[in-house]
Amino acid sequence: MRVAIDIALFIFVINGWWPLVIVSGIIGAWYWPHFAELIVAGIAYDALFGMVGARGWIGTIVSILLYTIILSIKKFVRR
Repeated sequence: MRVAIDIALFIFVINGWWPLVIVSGIIGAWYWPHFAELIVAGIAYDALFGMVGARGWIGTIVSILLYTIILSIKKFVRR
């Protein structure tokens, strides 16, 4: 299942479908403890489609924030 989500993330990033990357990343981060693929997808998205300035880092920033929020929620919910 994890490999399938990784392949989907790769396809979504290559095609520039960032909302689908976010959904797939949330699913992956929820089910697996160290799902760093979400952060890698954010960096790859910025490398492919990033613009100059602060907007060029939006994929990385969103992916790190999402990963941190999901980890926090998982710790709170699974107690």
